[in-house]
Amino acid sequence: MFSPFISTKMTKSVFIALIISVSIPIQAKIKAPLFNPPEEVKKTESLVRNYSPYSLINQTVKSINALPVEGRLTRINYRLDPKFTPHNLHNNYLEQIKDLGGEIIFSCINKACGKESKLKNYIEPIDNIGGRNPALTTTKITLENHDVYVSIYISDWKKATNIQLDIIEVIDEPLDIIAIDKDYLKAEVSEIAVKDNSSKDERGSSDHPMLTRIPGAYIQDYKTFQFGQTTVASKKVGKKFTTEVIEGKITDIAYRLPRSYSEYEVDANYQAALNKLGFIETFSCIAKECGTDSKFQRHFNALATNGTTESQFYRLYSLKKPTGNVYVMTYIIGYINGLSSELRIIEENTLNTERLTIDLDGLTDKIAQTGHVALDGLLFEFDSDKLMPEAMEVIKVVAEYLTNHPKQGFYVVGHTDDQGGQSYNKALSEKRAKAVRNTLINDFNIKPSQVESAGLGEYAPVASNMNDVGKTQNRRVELVLRSDNK
Repeated sequence: MFSPFISTKMTKSVFIALIISVSIPIQAKIKAPLFNPPEEVKKTESLVRNYSPYSLINQTVKSINALPVEGRLTRINYRLDPKFTPHNLHNNYLEQIKDLGGEIIFSCINKACGKESKLKNYIEPIDNIGGRNPALTTTKITLENHDVYVSIYISDWKKATNIQLDIIEVIDEPLDIIAIDKDYLKAEVSEIAVKDNSSKDERGSSDHPMLTRIPGAYIQDYKTFQFGQTTVASKKVGKKFTTEVIEGKITDIAYRLPRSYSEYEVDANYQAALNKLGFIETFSCIAKECGTDSKFQRHFNALATNGTTESQFYRLYSLKKPTGNVYVMTYIIGYINGLSSELRIIEENTLNTERLTIDLDGLTDKIAQTGHVALDGLLFEFDSDKLMPEAMEVIKVVAEYLTNHPKQGFYVVGHTDDQGGQSYNKALSEKRAKAVRNTLINDFNIKPSQVESAGLGEYAPVASNMNDVGKTQNRRVELVLRSDNK
């Protein structure tokens, strides 16, 4: 049986030249063409293999048997008008073989060839159309300096007749195609060089002080919070994952890596580094153990998402410290042209609830003095517009102020730092401002006409975004007094 190859279409003129020189041994050409193409060819397809095994049919009764031969293989397929019948074309080739002094190995026509579909599937012609009224001949032609085997399979269908001509020139297998360099084995294995891509880092991002980046990597996404909540996959029972919410200082970095690294190599480097720091691995899954990549990523809101299920490496580590435990999540994923890793570090700390004491008198004074006040006690879940329970005390004070000043209108304005994309930041700030407004209306019966919500994203910072303290100040929701009655 011959395995199918991708065919290369040729014009008739080019094809004729190929046939004339098809029987070319390594050292010399034969003096005459082997077979000329038939007349009125509608379509020609062909392929050549420098050296290939081939199964030359020598029996079709009950089962197909074949003689294994090897050599330079040329496959040619002609499509002709159906007026050329397989039987007549077959007889023409038999005359050609006779003139060449060929030895018939096997020949059959129609029912003598066995089941039509079985024969066609075995030969696998390049133009895989037809199969009716088959005619097959295999032959050996002895030339001056080498032998040639030929398989001629002809069949038809309603609109055409097809000829599949396979020519195998018996030659010594060419084993000098590949060159070697013995000196290479004497040298040490060198690492693939990578360039510094840190200039591509997302604006305002940076590595965590505890772990440097892998050489050649750059930061494609970055989020950090002085205090927040994040979800990690921490256990698997059967096919279901258990997630865990961890609070603390969060640093979440997605790196884009050179594709010269493998997923395994990146994962192993994180393992080695964290083991040196004393971290203990508490959970892991690899490839299909994690399930479908997109579904698994939803368990922990992954920043690195571009890759395949088979390329996933996920691990969760922990380190116990007297001042608060530290957790590290690593997630590596890739595909043929890309590789990413996510490093999420959660450092347990205490929520600072004294950044600004919100009480009714303080809020009243601030609004009177400046016309706006930052509601610093408002806390949201990580990368979300869902308010944390602690935030309700702040909203309660705001609701009391609004109730005491029913004729005054206000804006609830959301702000972010400059991490992440600008459009994403603006959308998140709008959602958070709207969440505060909805809570005031739904939980404290504030009239909708008294408060409007808006989001400015990263466009109105009150501190520098170059450090964590400034970023924390910039992530805020403000209550702004309106001077109109729109």
